[in-house]
Amino acid sequence: MNKDDLASIVTKITNIPWNARNVERVLSALLVSSNFWDIVSFSFEPLPAVAAVLRTLAEEGIVSFSELGVELTDRGRRFIEREKISPLHSHACPRCEGRTVVIDEFKEAFDKFAKIQLDRPEAIRKFDQGYVTPDTTFARIALADSRGDLRGKKALVLGDDDLVGIALGLTGLVEDIVVLELDERIIDFEQGVASQYSLPLKALKHDLRKPLPEELLGNFDVFFCDPPETVEALDAFVGRGVVGLKGLGGAGYFGVTHAESSFYKWRLLEMALLQRGLVISDIITDFNVYMNWEYVDEMLAWDLAPVKQPPHRNWYKSSMIRVEVVEKVEVPNEDLTDRDIYNDPESSTT
Repeated sequence: MNKDDLASIVTKITNIPWNARNVERVLSALLVSSNFWDIVSFSFEPLPAVAAVLRTLAEEGIVSFSELGVELTDRGRRFIEREKISPLHSHACPRCEGRTVVIDEFKEAFDKFAKIQLDRPEAIRKFDQGYVTPDTTFARIALADSRGDLRGKKALVLGDDDLVGIALGLTGLVEDIVVLELDERIIDFEQGVASQYSLPLKALKHDLRKPLPEELLGNFDVFFCDPPETVEALDAFVGRGVVGLKGLGGAGYFGVTHAESSFYKWRLLEMALLQRGLVISDIITDFNVYMNWEYVDEMLAWDLAPVKQPPHRNWYKSSMIRVEVVEKVEVPNEDLTDRDIYNDPESSTT
């Protein structure tokens, strides 16, 4: 058994294209943590594939499972030495946590936001919700501001359990904010905060599988969204953002994980973006840090996990991607309610 053999087995089990390098990343992560959720996070590999390779390694006597997590056996340590696997090393900046931006300039707005968000609606599985940490929300704003995408501009937020609309309003940078959201709890919460703090924000109920309303087309300078991670869903949801932009030079921000998107899928996602007339100007790894779900034991990820231990830190992260319109392309604004665009072999948190 070698890395190539393991990769072939994982591909057969999961239908996720894998090779020896993918296996190596999981083993490198295993050398720095025994926690399953950490191994997924540190390896930059889809959770179903990580679970499959760990179960296969256990069958081969290379790892063992216990209440302590995933541990190498004596045979496993010999395997690691033979395959020349090294532990993962991170050199991220401790000040910005690798995001490249800090939020110091927005301290007053952030302090208000930190208190406001304590009363936010709880994330629920029905809407596939999971929100980021408060500092992540403001780091998004700092990044967009550093790219010149906010001041005096109009912003469209497509789905907002992260409360980006409120954060934008509190900074006073943008001229107008429209939030499209399906969850009426979030709509009511954001409208209430907007009224209390006199924010230029309007929250509207809208299912993003449906076409963007006519009155919103071509009205915005920048959009933010956090789409589901199938190729179809990301293409559709980012497409909603694109048709909402005024045109050339408009920008969009969204996250893509490694826990639910392999590098193979990333390539397909990037190709879809290019076909929409977009250029990818920024990809910042692990920019978005998500709070652990209260309903983690209800997710497919829990069923797949070979060790039923809860996460001991925020493990689910996504890279921040900034795109900009550089070519006028006809982007569909069609109804997608009759299609299942939310799941693929790499999905695990829906």
